Amino acid sequence: MSLAVALTGCSTPALNSTVKVPVEYAAAPTDKVEPEVAWWEKYGDPVLSDLVRRAARENRNVKIAAERVRAARAGETISRSWLLPSIGATGGAVRYDTGYGGGAKLAVPDVKAVGGGLNVSWEADLSGRLRAGASAAAADAMAAEHTARGVRLLVMTDVASNYFTLVGALRQLEAVREIAAAHDETLRLVTARQRVGLATSFDVERAQTEAARAHAAIPPLETLAAVSRHRVAVLIGDQAFSAGTLTPWSGEVAVPAAEAGQPATLLQRRPDLLALNAQLDAANARRRQAKAEWFPRLFVGALFGSQSVDLNAIDLGATRFSLATGLLAMPIFNAGRTQAINDIAAAGQSEALLRYEDGIVRALEDVENALVALKDEGQRAESLQTAAKSADAALGRAQSLYNRGQIDLLPLLDAQRTRLTVRLNSNDSNTQLLLNSVQLYKALGGGWQVFEPAGQSATAGAAPASHS
Repeated sequence: MSLAVALTGCSTPALNSTVKVPVEYAAAPTDKVEPEVAWWEKYGDPVLSDLVRRAARENRNVKIAAERVRAARAGETISRSWLLPSIGATGGAVRYDTGYGGGAKLAVPDVKAVGGGLNVSWEADLSGRLRAGASAAAADAMAAEHTARGVRLLVMTDVASNYFTLVGALRQLEAVREIAAAHDETLRLVTARQRVGLATSFDVERAQTEAARAHAAIPPLETLAAVSRHRVAVLIGDQAFSAGTLTPWSGEVAVPAAEAGQPATLLQRRPDLLALNAQLDAANARRRQAKAEWFPRLFVGALFGSQSVDLNAIDLGATRFSLATGLLAMPIFNAGRTQAINDIAAAGQSEALLRYEDGIVRALEDVENALVALKDEGQRAESLQTAAKSADAALGRAQSLYNRGQIDLLPLLDAQRTRLTVRLNSNDSNTQLLLNSVQLYKALGGGWQVFEPAGQSATAGAAPASHS
């Protein structure tokens, strides 16, 4: 019977991913250089590096995920405990006193009994049901660990994205205020010319309109900067009230070169894929556990102890006792419950496989999209920088011509409007370029390894286990 059970257990189907991972990304040339693990250091911004490290340790969502890992590990301990015998102790005392003091009319004797013992119980895992349950719990704990790593990665990339949004908003504010001051100066100049008859009231109104439009762009940018500060403060475990102390680095932030590495390594680097792979391991183990429900279960137990009895104040002495039991149980008819358990496990196994395969496909899509966006935004940023330089030069010439009376106000206002638009677009493109680079690192999934305990990150990113 044991041989039949063992052979049947080995025949339980385990599912594997059939997704073919390409050897290279379509949006990037072949690159054997793997992405930087501490990717935030590549920007050369010390403030960003400090914020990312603080968030990785102090963020409340990271701490919540760590508590879930602790609970999952406790569940694994519970599941493994069923593989070993359980030992318990019992003890008790009984006193029954009739109140007659042992007289002749005594119908019921006075009794005092004191006893204690040890009991041992164990289920011999003939079919591997308990071992499969322990394996499923271990895979669940591993999935919880990888999910926690994914939370940490998400928090770190959120910090970087909001930080660069803050930097971009402050850069835009500086540009808009400078341009608004230039419009104010133009308005002052036109007003002075109108007083001496060199400009019309219409010219003053147009200049005033452009100045007001430039000033109107300031409040939304101030709001964006404040909101970004608040978000970063909360992400690092602080409060929005303290966000005013956050001052970005005054240096120039460089956009790191895109290093995507090989697509195959994505399966060992992205925490969500590692978690989905662990969930598939758990589903395969639960499928084996469900299959074992068809087979017999053997329970053995033993009880050892002693008991002393006093009967009407007469000590009858201590008596030792022992008991050994064995029980073999096997389902014969339970109205389809065992089959339903197997159907649920099979459906869960298929769902886990589909989730894992869908996760792989989506992860590859994320990287491809991030690579394309980063490349195209880089080209756009270069073009806008050239346009911004041309707009600055054109405005300088228009201002000089207007001051000498060689052109009227309209060409000057057009040059100022063009400069404002191009410069804001250029700043926005530079910010978007930084955000796209963060999105690439998020898609690649690295960075969480830096904060792993010593010796753990090497095994955390190991190749997925074989589902055979």
